[in-house]
Amino acid sequence: MEAKLDEIDEGILALLEKDAKMRMHIIAKKLGVPASTVHHRIKRMEKEGVIEGWGVRKGYKRMGYGVKAHVLVFVDVTVLKRLKKTQQDIAGALSKIPEVESAEIVTGEADLIISVRARDMDDYRRILLGKIQAVEGITETKTMMVIS
Repeated sequence: MEAKLDEIDEGILALLEKDAKMRMHIIAKKLGVPASTVHHRIKRMEKEGVIEGWGVRKGYKRMGYGVKAHVLVFVDVTVLKRLKKTQQDIAGALSKIPEVESAEIVTGEADLIISVRARDMDDYRRILLGKIQAVEGITETKTMMVIS
């Protein structure tokens, strides 16, 4: 069932997207509503799955991971059947690689798309050849380097 969001809900979400640590009384002041309203709305949106948890955005460049790439991943369905694996299994295996930010099954030319962080091009080559392409069932990859 789709959640019904009004202007206040949208305002809360917009402010939290900018700063997830923003205090409820600040959100309330900016939106002109009581802090208790903000508190109850956030709890409701969490319960309804509109807010799917709270996380940390890493400062990858500051951590020394200045290279980002999106990688199209191709699998061979016949090989997957023989291995008794699915695309979901491949996505799960790729997600376990520490440098992989996300692994998603997609439609179109490729079967999956992953986002990878690396320190430099040598590091990226090591990750691609030694970890990503080593996942059984992957037949081909195409890299798109992020330039800005």
